[in-house]
Amino acid sequence: MNMGTQLRRAAMWYADRTAITCGNNSFTFRELNGRVNRLAQGLLGLSLRKGERVAFLSQNRHQIIEAYYACFKAGLVGVPLNARASIPEVVQLLNNSEASVLIVGEELVEQVAERQKEIMTVKHYVATSTSNETMINYETLLDNASSDEPATKVGLNDIATIDYTSGTTGGLKAAMSTHGNWISQARKQLLIPGIDLDKNSIMCHVAPLTHGTVTMVLPTLIRGGCNLIVSGFDPASLLETIEKKRVTHLMLVPTMINFLLTYPELAKFDLSSIKTIVYAASPMRVDKSMQAIKVFGPVLIQCYGLHESSGTLTYLPKEDHIHDGDENKIKKLSSAGIPIMESDVRVVDENGKDVKPGEIGEIVERGEDTMAGYWHDPELTAATIVDGWLHTRDMATVDEDGYIYIVDRKSDMIISGGFNIYPFEVEEVLCRHPDVVDAAVIGVPDDKWGEAVKAIVVLKAGAQVSEDQLIELCRQKLAAYKKPRSVEFVGDLPRNPTGKVLKRVLREKYWGGQQRMVH
Repeated sequence: MNMGTQLRRAAMWYADRTAITCGNNSFTFRELNGRVNRLAQGLLGLSLRKGERVAFLSQNRHQIIEAYYACFKAGLVGVPLNARASIPEVVQLLNNSEASVLIVGEELVEQVAERQKEIMTVKHYVATSTSNETMINYETLLDNASSDEPATKVGLNDIATIDYTSGTTGGLKAAMSTHGNWISQARKQLLIPGIDLDKNSIMCHVAPLTHGTVTMVLPTLIRGGCNLIVSGFDPASLLETIEKKRVTHLMLVPTMINFLLTYPELAKFDLSSIKTIVYAASPMRVDKSMQAIKVFGPVLIQCYGLHESSGTLTYLPKEDHIHDGDENKIKKLSSAGIPIMESDVRVVDENGKDVKPGEIGEIVERGEDTMAGYWHDPELTAATIVDGWLHTRDMATVDEDGYIYIVDRKSDMIISGGFNIYPFEVEEVLCRHPDVVDAAVIGVPDDKWGEAVKAIVVLKAGAQVSEDQLIELCRQKLAAYKKPRSVEFVGDLPRNPTGKVLKRVLREKYWGGQQRMVH
């Protein structure tokens, strides 16, 4: 059994139901399976052997899903690349992955063509639409290939994808996921109480398919639902799509939800078809969660996970988003929820002992969802997976009910005067100020304290808030040693292609010339 088997079976069960809608194109399950088979056969016809890498670089379109599943069936290894990455970054990732084929979206054809001489291993370029003579037209490749199921033998332990993680600390990290990992991932999504997927579901993919939202493709196919693909995020366009297409499911990042909540004409759209909004990739502020519940209803599910763990490790179900003013329930909105049934998840101290409520430790996990390791990096693999436990480097605490509260990344922790300070709790306080749009907290060099807490803040347009006011707000809400010693106001914060704040970029300004980014 492998991931390709899952699509073949779904095509048998739901042959004439719509599997994918993308712009003006719609494909039934039978048609999708046929297109995937032809792409798989076409790739194998390029003399590719089992285990070779096929990268795909494109905005959201149906060809990305076809590329994933063609690789699954052909025994090739998919390497999804974020279309928002810069072309120099893309060249670096292609060379690191040693990809043999690049499937590229038409919007990026010319940029890639200009850098072909720098790309060392790619032998074949396949473009979704192109007149470029150095590239193969995607549809032509399919037209000239057989729709028969590929004969390649693929098992659960074979590598299915290499995913370059969206880490914010720099350096290349690529998680190798097996077919077993991917199937575990689908089970995890379907095990979430209240996910409510069925054959009438319309799952809208607006976040990049080369990132987290692809985790909802197979669960939707297994249930016979339709995957609706949107090329990119625009609040007005997405709201119109939800109303017109009667979208039932979405997977969003909190930043997208915030944009929807602040869209001036939000109230004019009929959003009653929505049954489930899964949000992931970063925490959501409690006040924003409460606002989202008022607007969308009791449809929110939070998921926390990593590429290395094949997605979801913990979830906060719909019922835990309904608080009725109960302070204990409101507190749980700031949690990452409880462990998913598929995974062993713990929060442990430096000695590997489970922490008690209120104590801080690192989230670790093990299970069939744990990655095979990091591509070309056995040392990092050995440091990350210890005695079968995947160390996430996410620091957290627990409550008496077993809910997990993430406090920060281990690498973002500030040590000031011997005290450990987790930036997230300071950022939470800053963002409660009505004129603060966004905030990031970092440690900067300090001769007296080693590191001093510095806040970098984005204000609402036209707002007038002083440094002293924000420092005083933190002093009132936090221990004195946690308050910022300085505040800098900026127009926006640097983010990576998935929306996470690049704190290493913020730190570089203050740590330049230092031998290390810690005192």
